[in-house]
Amino acid sequence: MSQHKIFAKQDVRKLYLDEQGNVDFNKIQARWDELKNIKVSLANKHYTQAVVEKVKTMSAEDQQRFLDIVIAGLTNDDSQVGISATRPEDYDVFLFYLEPIIREYHKIEGETKQEHDWNIPVGEYVLTKIDPALEKVSMRARVARNVVGYNLPSSMDKDERIKFENQMVTVFENFGIPGNYYSLTPGHKNFISDQKADELRKRHFLFIDMTSDNHLMSNGVASDWPFGRGIWISQDEREEDQLRIISIVQGNDLGKVDQSLHELLNGIEKSGLKFAEHPVYGIITTCPTNMGTGKRQSILGKFPNLSKAGTDEANLKDKAKSIGLQARGIGGEHSSVDQEGTADISPSARFGVTEAIVTKRLFEGLIVLYQIEKTTVPEKARNNCCTIF
Repeated sequence: MSQHKIFAKQDVRKLYLDEQGNVDFNKIQARWDELKNIKVSLANKHYTQAVVEKVKTMSAEDQQRFLDIVIAGLTNDDSQVGISATRPEDYDVFLFYLEPIIREYHKIEGETKQEHDWNIPVGEYVLTKIDPALEKVSMRARVARNVVGYNLPSSMDKDERIKFENQMVTVFENFGIPGNYYSLTPGHKNFISDQKADELRKRHFLFIDMTSDNHLMSNGVASDWPFGRGIWISQDEREEDQLRIISIVQGNDLGKVDQSLHELLNGIEKSGLKFAEHPVYGIITTCPTNMGTGKRQSILGKFPNLSKAGTDEANLKDKAKSIGLQARGIGGEHSSVDQEGTADISPSARFGVTEAIVTKRLFEGLIVLYQIEKTTVPEKARNNCCTIF
């Protein structure tokens, strides 16, 4: 299917139903076979006959849910994983299918269990040790969280999204950190104008319009946009956007970002909310790539030489990948690096590492990546590689 046209979940799932509205596994298999000539996602690779026979023994409702889990992978030619869980229970009910995908993506071998450790020192992972010019950098750490008692975003309807938003607003008003909530939901008491929303996006706080992303549209995460969406920003400008809890700090000490994020997490948990977690694979997320810690820590940095002024972002991404990092555009996944080579750089590991190790790996990876950036061209021709915000 073309990546230039946006497909809504309710439309694409009809392609894999029979005349009675039941899941047609032959149609699913035919689409997977077609995609094998383009790109084989993990969802495709692990869709075996044994899996099909197992799903066929399940209730009609669970068969429909299984279709929802794989629908984004069926729709998008460029899917690497192609899985979107619909509720926390999916990681138990469909573990026979999802576990091999989780283990392959996260390179898990043998017995394992996700552990957590927020003992992250302040004053150790300081960016000016890498380059004195990295004095004021946009540093951020975010954790994905889902609350027990709700469906995951891919299967929430409008009413559930609004209910969740209203519960979170109550939490924000009472968890002890001064701040403001900005809602995109029409008619909400904290509704903001398009102008205000654009201002927050330009400052890299508010997420972009999800309806422009075919992955999020086809798996249902972007359904009912913009209802139930919003962002809470503390007075010192740390942010929380529905199920993504984010700390953004302008400075150079990565440990201070973690300190801020952990404070936010503790404040939310003390409100009585319980985050969904799997006993083996850790934090439950819609996409299994984020399971484990659910944590992504990054900086915004400029790499004009490695990206050739934004014209060869594949080179930057390849160099980052070779040292265990991910490079994305400033708009997040599926966005592009700009003409200055500005990229969001983070460690790729989520599972099998603690929160403390994620921070350590980011710092150690940046030492190498900035050195490669500096030596890509002669010193006299070197562009400024450091982000100053």
